[in-house]
Amino acid sequence: MIKLLSGFFKWLIRQSVTLLLILAVLIVAAWLQGGLKKVDELRSDRAVLAARSGELLIQIEKQKHDVEERSRKAASVIQDLGTVLNRMRTERQTLWEKHYWARKIPLSEAWIEISLLDKAIVGYQEAIGRDTRLMESGKVELNAFVVQKKRELEQIDKQVAGIEEKLNKDYVLRLGSIILQELPVALGVLLAIILIPVGIKVFLYFIVAPWVAGRLPIRLLPTSSGDVRSPSVDGFAESGRGKMSAVSLPVVLEENQELLIQAEYLQSTSLHAKKSTKWLLNSGIPFTSLLSGMFMLTRVSPAGSEPVVISATKDPLSEVGIIELADGAAFVCQPRSLAGIIQDRNVPLRITRHWRLGSLHSWLTLQLRFLVFHGPGRLVMKGCRGIRIESAGTGRLINQGATLGFSANLDYANTRCETFVSYWIGKEDLFNDLFTGESGVYVYEEMPDLKRTTGITGRGIEGLTDAFLKAFGV
Repeated sequence: MIKLLSGFFKWLIRQSVTLLLILAVLIVAAWLQGGLKKVDELRSDRAVLAARSGELLIQIEKQKHDVEERSRKAASVIQDLGTVLNRMRTERQTLWEKHYWARKIPLSEAWIEISLLDKAIVGYQEAIGRDTRLMESGKVELNAFVVQKKRELEQIDKQVAGIEEKLNKDYVLRLGSIILQELPVALGVLLAIILIPVGIKVFLYFIVAPWVAGRLPIRLLPTSSGDVRSPSVDGFAESGRGKMSAVSLPVVLEENQELLIQAEYLQSTSLHAKKSTKWLLNSGIPFTSLLSGMFMLTRVSPAGSEPVVISATKDPLSEVGIIELADGAAFVCQPRSLAGIIQDRNVPLRITRHWRLGSLHSWLTLQLRFLVFHGPGRLVMKGCRGIRIESAGTGRLINQGATLGFSANLDYANTRCETFVSYWIGKEDLFNDLFTGESGVYVYEEMPDLKRTTGITGRGIEGLTDAFLKAFGV
């Protein structure tokens, strides 16, 4: 009960985190869509106000320039008029002082000249006063104009400051509004995330899987021998099953045999054993040898009764086991499941390729090409935490990720896992490998290696690479 409650709470926490992530994405999207639009509008308004402010400053400067120009011209005119006025005043004063008696006689020449000068002086004084008043009036108008425009500038500055404040604040209110707006959408997306995978799994389990299980199985070489055994298991494989691997295995090579082994699986050899390099496992499949890691192998020759010890020197969970193929026996195996082979130097192991593009089981397992090893010879298998060999009999099921190989005369198919709940909660894959046949065996590792995935849903680019390699039987 405690475990069930713990699982429920973990599920609830995961869904809550997912909801928060969805809501965050929607909030960001909504803010980018609405918030940026509002920001653009505010920035546009600010640009308009800035342009208006610039226009007002230009008007003030133009008005000042016009008033100063008029004042300068008026001052120049006043100065000229003042010069003439002073000259006339001097002339009148001279006449006034020179003609003491004549100035008092009406219509005398002196009287008339003095009268004319008085009128001209009055005219010039009026002109100077008029121009002075106009100049002062222009200054007053300029001051009034500047005061008015500065008030407008102050209003514009206040509006710009308000826009700046809106641009820099009010995020909390906008965020709350967006959250309330987007929460129903986020809940709907979360519900779809929860229900759609369940619906897909229901469809695959109850509709697709039964239809697939009814397809004809793959049988690569029905006439080949199933005489496959492991020297580390008591008796023939057909008579029993069991673990066939160990952390290390000693191998005594016969006089006509040779061992081709990956360097990291060669633990110890006799001083007298001759060693050389074998560049490819099989020159007929160069790319397969390279992609599977079966290249630059160490060739070890026999050294009498002294054994060669095979063991993984870099992987602490890897164990090794040996499969013996009798003459005429055929065994399906991916080369990357091999650590090496033991073969007769005169009669090397033969490898054949078999395509099954028309089989639904091949497409479901993403293995379109199968490589078959033909005896006589021995295969040195590697597996995580141990390797087991079992006879197929009337039908045996095994996790696809754990399968290392099987006899080529067996019926190979996919079948649906037994319980929907275990598949639904991720405890089992949808399909298991099914092997059927009385005279054949299949081999699997006790714990599927996490470093090796079985489909395109694996580790990103590595998962795609694994799927590609598996499709070609590597």
